[in-house]
Amino acid sequence: MNNVFDLKPFKSMWKVRVKIIRLWKQYSTASGETIEMVFVDSRGDKIHGTVKKDEVGQFVHVLQQGQTKVLINVIVISHFRLNLTDY
Repeated sequence: MNNVFDLKPFKSMWKVRVKIIRLWKQYSTASGETIEMVFVDSRGDKIHGTVKKDEVGQFVHVLQQGQTKVLINVIVISHFRLNLTDY
């Protein structure tokens, strides 16, 4: 299991346990509707995550603020942002 601090953009096979401390839907003309989240791990490190418009329907009913999730195969865009494709 990885920590948020360990996540790097050059790898896509991460496995991290995080709590969703903030969750909201966002709409923009450029990227459509997305689900935006702030995660925190057991060490207190935080990272922002996004579910892109193509996957919103798959994740909208399984992600809730306050839940703890194990995320697998997330893509790290930068050290501060995740894109969720499957978990």
